[in-house]
Amino acid sequence: MSQSAGVQDITFKASEDLTNYQYHFVKLDADGKVAHCTANTDVAIGILQNYPDAEDKAALVRTLGTSKLVMSATNNEGAYITPSDTPASYSEGEATTTTKDFIGAIALEAATAADDIIEVLITHFIYTTS
Repeated sequence: MSQSAGVQDITFKASEDLTNYQYHFVKLDADGKVAHCTANTDVAIGILQNYPDAEDKAALVRTLGTSKLVMSATNNEGAYITPSDTPASYSEGEATTTTKDFIGAIALEAATAADDIIEVLITHFIYTTS
């Protein structure tokens, strides 16, 4: 599945070499540049669509709509997705049901293994339970 209707992409400067972070969660750093997420507590602004190879190169970030996302583990369709908190896979997606986790996307497809690339709907909220 690959959708692209009704998306919003914004270009920022990269804070670092992001060659290996296409289709990963990204955040803004203190200088307003894009960096890859490094914890599931990071507030992702979206998902990187390109792969800038140096600091200050153009980083195209999808902030609304659907996108591809690299997953760090398996998940079901409809799962709430947060940036991973595993050091080897920071900024990849990970399913969560943990209260107060930031939810950056909802899975539109299942991932059957780590490093699967799935389609997600980008969201921005904190998960809470009643």
